[in-house]
Amino acid sequence: MIVVKRGKEPNSLLEFRKQNPDADYEDTPSDVLNDIREQMWREQGCLCGYCMKRINSPDAERIEHCIPRHPKGETVHDKQATLNYRWMLGVCYGNSLNRGVKPEEMT
Repeated sequence: MIVVKRGKEPNSLLEFRKQNPDADYEDTPSDVLNDIREQMWREQGCLCGYCMKRINSPDAERIEHCIPRHPKGETVHDKQATLNYRWMLGVCYGNSLNRGVKPEEMT
């Protein structure tokens, strides 16, 4: 895993949170998610936050949360924490899109 120095969160994410105080990550519109991916891709130098593999474009990156969005056994989760930019990380899909890959061999 690489050390990532986060900049200021994308304005679209800030505005989304302000306009939707009860929103959750799952409620986030695709244009906001695209802004998040784009900024993380640039901040991370086009590298996966886990394996450091080069990611060719923000479209080939997925958003990972360093703090689980829905920890096991919880009855209520912190919706605001799911939209906290500092807990998001841009990662590659690894080999998770390939059929027949055993769970223990996924990156």
